[in-house]
This record gives sequence, structure tokens and C-alpha cells, in this order.
Amino acid sequence: MGVHALFAQRLSIQQQVARIDSLILYRNFEAGEKQLDHLYDSIIQSGSRHELRESELRLLLNKAYLYKENKKESNALKAALDVIEAAEKLHFFEIEYEACLMAALVYELSNEFDLCKTYLGRAHRLYKQQHLESLYSHYCIRVSSYYRFVKQKDTALYFATQGFNYARVYKNKRDYLDGCLLLGILLPKHDLEGAVKYASLAAYGFLELNDYYRASSMYNNIAHKYLLRGDNDKARQYNDSALWIFNNNALPANFQSFKIRYLLFDTLGKVDSAYYYFRKYHDAYVAANDSIKAANIKKVTEQYENDKKQAIIKSKDRQLAFIILLLLVIATASFLLIRKNRKINIQNKVIRKQVEELMKMLEQKQVLLSELQHRVKNNLQHVISILELQKESVNFNNIDELIRGNQNRIHSMALLHKKLNVSEHVNEVDLEKYILDLSELVKDSYDTPRKKISMDVTCTIAQMSIEKALPVGLIIVELVSNSMKHAFVKRHTGTIHITLGQDIATGKNILYYADNGRGFDFNKHSEKGLGMEIIKGLIGQLDATAKSSPGNGFELTLHFK
Repeated sequence: MGVHALFAQRLSIQQQVARIDSLILYRNFEAGEKQLDHLYDSIIQSGSRHELRESELRLLLNKAYLYKENKKESNALKAALDVIEAAEKLHFFEIEYEACLMAALVYELSNEFDLCKTYLGRAHRLYKQQHLESLYSHYCIRVSSYYRFVKQKDTALYFATQGFNYARVYKNKRDYLDGCLLLGILLPKHDLEGAVKYASLAAYGFLELNDYYRASSMYNNIAHKYLLRGDNDKARQYNDSALWIFNNNALPANFQSFKIRYLLFDTLGKVDSAYYYFRKYHDAYVAANDSIKAANIKKVTEQYENDKKQAIIKSKDRQLAFIILLLLVIATASFLLIRKNRKINIQNKVIRKQVEELMKMLEQKQVLLSELQHRVKNNLQHVISILELQKESVNFNNIDELIRGNQNRIHSMALLHKKLNVSEHVNEVDLEKYILDLSELVKDSYDTPRKKISMDVTCTIAQMSIEKALPVGLIIVELVSNSMKHAFVKRHTGTIHITLGQDIATGKNILYYADNGRGFDFNKHSEKGLGMEIIKGLIGQLDATAKSSPGNGFELTLHFK
């Protein structure tokens, strides 16, 4: 046979295999099996069997699936083991992987969990070695089912979630529905909404595939979860749906539906109806499981008869328990009421204490307000003194400069009181914020677009009393004003440094001021400028020692307590 003819034959067979897969997926087993047998015989009898071995093994794997669906587990296992052996020799790793999972499924159905685990492990090794990501969902579903039966629910839930996610990514419909089925079963009781969601998705999907048995089982599973929650109405609705599917699709007797029914009526206290469905449940269970012996049925029936006789006794016990519970609730409520009253009394004592403290604080605030008014009066006296000093220097040439200087001095006092107003301590000011704001305010009052004077201010003293903060602020106002007016007359750029800190050795405060302007000697300055007189007067008020370093620019260091 030519290469082109062989390629065409292989393509035709692959298309037929895909069609058989679809028939099996949609539960059309009769047509699927018929086409499968016909195609399988054609491959066996063809002269190109060796070239078509992969398709032959896939058909045999589908045959194993059909055997399993028809309850012929031994035939399914033999077919799966034959595929594993042949696929291993021919290095058809995907087929070997899927056959291992089929063998694991058959062993799981036969309760041979050790052998099931062996083939699951073999499949996992193939997945790791061959990177079979697109088929990983199938492994996750099978291993989740295994862990479910060996009572490792958390691990089963983890792999069910993995299987669902991988199936959704790689569009593996059968694994997607099996993932929904497992999640609907395995999700914890408190996640009823999630369990119902996935079980419903599984039911809808199974109905689309004509898998009415599994769809009905999903509705029964949802009904059972609502029954455990105590929602009898919803439990009955889903159980009705399950029975409707069975009754309208000529399916074998469904013992699960009858079991839910009898549990539902038993919960409702309808003993006769519960017993009726209990008998139907056992009849259906016997029909579906030939291994159940008559003695076991008799034993279960007798047990149920005894339960029926004890129903009235249990009802009375429940009434007695309800009365006891009611008395406990009344006693608990009385205890809680007494405890609440005690708590209220304690809270009232705390409130009274807080009111007393607030009254004391109000008295303190009134005292502090009087002190603040006294401070304002003293500061106004400072302003008056400065204005008196200016009488001799006033002329029409520098009136604007005098007004701006006085504005800056008054701003320094106003800013100081503003800082005091937002502080809890009326006699102390946040020094760093005060100095930063004040120096920027004075600089901005002299700034012009042509000059770019930068300001570097550092303050490591957290708070200072108003008696010291006011003269310190006024000194800075005068120094910055002098720098802005005189130091940078012939320059467009410059830097002013202001540092306030504390000498650790002496415990004294240090004010350091410097600019890189044209400079002047503070100690030898003979002009009768008002600013210099104010600075020296304020230095005296602080009882500070002054040190100036002549040279490039201007430097002044003050030490004060």
C-alpha cells in the first residue's frame, strides 16, 4: 500500500474512532459497540495492522469502557490489562496511561483498593515522565474517587478540584462532569450552596449526554443534603425530579430515590408512608444487588419494625427533651439578664467617673485659657515696643520695608499662638513645625521670580516653652529678613541653613544660622539698623551667648538654656 493510501486509511480510521467516542460519550452504547466491533474486525483483517496498532488499542480501550458500563468488570479488566501490555511495548504512552486509569477504576469498583492504588501510581509516573498535562484531569478524577472510598475526604476534595480545573482548561467533558459529581458529594456540609451548584452542573451535563442514571443520582444527592440540613421541601423537590427521570426513561428500579423518600417521610413523622418507601427501597436494592441475602433483608426489616414500635416512645422523649430545653433557655435568659444588669451598673460607675474627670479637665482648660490671654497681652506689648523703636527710623523711602518687617514679626507671634491652639499643652509649642513654617513664611514674603533661595531647616528639639519659642522665632524672622534683603543683592541663588538642637555635654540649646551670601561681621556691625537691635535685644532676653564666624557668607551660633 502506498504512503498516500496508508495516510488516507489512517485518517479515515481516526475519524471513525472519534465518532465511536462520541457515541459512547452520549450513552448510545448499542450503536457505538456495533461500529466499534465492525471497525476493530476491519483493522484485524487488514494487511496494515501494524501501522494501525494505535487505533486498534484505542478501540480495545473503548471496549473495556463498554464492558464496565455493562457491569462486566472482569472483561473490562482483561481488556485494560491487554492494552497496558501492548501500549508499553509500542511506547504508546497516552494509551498506556488511560488503560492504567481504567484498570484502577475496575479495581476500585471491586473494592481492591491496594491494586487500584498500584495502577494509579503507574499512571502518575507516566504523567510525570511524558508531561501528559491535557490528560491530567482523568488521573485527578480517579485518584479523588479512590481517596473518597478509603475515607480520606480532604485529599479526595483536593484532587476533585484539580480534576475539575484541568478538565475545564483542556475541555475534557467527561472529566468535567465527573469533577462536578465529586465536588457535589465531597464539599463539606457548611458549603451546601457549593455542593448543590456542582451537583446541579453534573446533573445537567449527564442529561445532555443521556446519562439518566447519573443525573437522577445527582438529584438524589442534592435531596439528601437538603434533608440533612432540615429543608424537607427542597429535599422532596429534588427527589421528585430524580423519580421523574427514572419513571420517564424506563430505567431499572432506583433504590436511592426510595431511600431518600422513606428518610424524608420518617423525618416528617409519617410512619406509614416511610415504611412503604422503606420496603420499596429494600426491594429495589435486592434487585440491583444479587449478593444481598434474604436473612439480611429479614434482619433489616425486623429492625425497622422495632424502630416503628419505638416511634411513639421517641416522640414522648422528644417532648420531654423540649420541655427540659425550654427550662434551660429560661434559666439561661435569666442568668444573662442578671449579668447584663450588673454590667450596666459597672458601666454607670465608669461613666460617673469619666464625668468627674471631664469636669476637672474643664476647670484646667479654664485656667489655661486665662494663661493664654495673659500671653497674648505680653505679645501685644512686644509689638508695641518694636513699633516704638521704629519711630526714629521711619521715612518715606523704606515705609514698605517697615510694613513687611512688622508683618513678619506679627506673623511669627500669630503662628506661635496657632501652634499653641492645636496643642494639648498651652505653655509649649511643637518647635520643629513652628520653625519650619515660620522660616518658609518669611522667605516667601521676600521671594521674587528671579531669585531662587533654598531653605534648609533642621530641628531636633520636640517642644519648647512659649517664653523661649517667641524670642527664638523673632530672631529667625530678623535673620531671614536680613539675608533675603542684603545677603543676595547681586546673586540670583543662595542657601540659608537653620539648625536647632541641644548640646548633650552642657544640656544647652543651640541655634545655628548661616547663609552663603556676601556676608558681614555680626560683632563689628556698626549700623543702627532696627533688625540688629531687635536681634541683640532678643539674645539678651534669652540670656544667650552669641558667636559669629566672619568669612564667606554669614554664620551665627547661639547657646541658651
